[in-house]
Amino acid sequence: MHDTRGALPPDPGQARHDEVESLAAQVLSALAQRSGQSGHAIDEAMLNRFCSDILKGDKSLRTDAVAELQRKGVGVSAILDGYIPAAARELGERWCRDELSFADVTIGSARLQAIMRELSAPWVTDAMTPADAPNVMLIVPLEEFHTLGGMTATSQLRRMGISVCLCLGQTEDEILEKVAARRFDMIAISVSCRHKLDSARRLVGQIRAACGEGVPIVIGGRVVEGTEDVCALTGADHATVDPREALKLCGVRAPVPAPNDRLARI
Repeated sequence: MHDTRGALPPDPGQARHDEVESLAAQVLSALAQRSGQSGHAIDEAMLNRFCSDILKGDKSLRTDAVAELQRKGVGVSAILDGYIPAAARELGERWCRDELSFADVTIGSARLQAIMRELSAPWVTDAMTPADAPNVMLIVPLEEFHTLGGMTATSQLRRMGISVCLCLGQTEDEILEKVAARRFDMIAISVSCRHKLDSARRLVGQIRAACGEGVPIVIGGRVVEGTEDVCALTGADHATVDPREALKLCGVRAPVPAPNDRLARI
């Protein structure tokens, strides 16, 4: 039992700060990246209407945003890889400018994740994946909250014909059990900020002990954009926020070319 005598009571202000920081990490996830990096052109007027629908006042997760984009000829891949990350970034930027409340961004994030799940449904299982497809594990650790980024990367990889084992909010023991049970061609860990690199290093070490040195490990997430020595600090082989670049760095060939055309349909 830990001796709690003399321990300071929880600081409500600090708890609030941590809550807000966690939300910011989710909304401003590195995978909600700049429009130019997504490979899809973004129509700003359409993006504004999309965000308005995402931020509507009722409590329902259903929106008309996707139907409107599709009526304009925007394909599924452009919505998943272009408009959803761009909307997440826009919500985060408005929140940072105090134009949106904590509740606004929370509801908007939930709607974006609901749209992501709905549009990605055909690729949720390996039913559409080639039998000899590469196996990738994508981990959003238990203490991380930027699940939208992990879902975006998983959707992109699965649409490229990759078999993805997504670990969202799972314990280290659960992750290591999966690592030991299956041969992976790449393992990616999403990290939001620098102060979580120590736990990432511990997880990288545990994964290497479970699967050996032959499986390349990649660090992704927002931390990559602000920290130059990610690999040295974590023991990972590579660091990037781009799933396609991660595959290339690890020598993993995708069975299906990644769509880059704004009007691509899947």
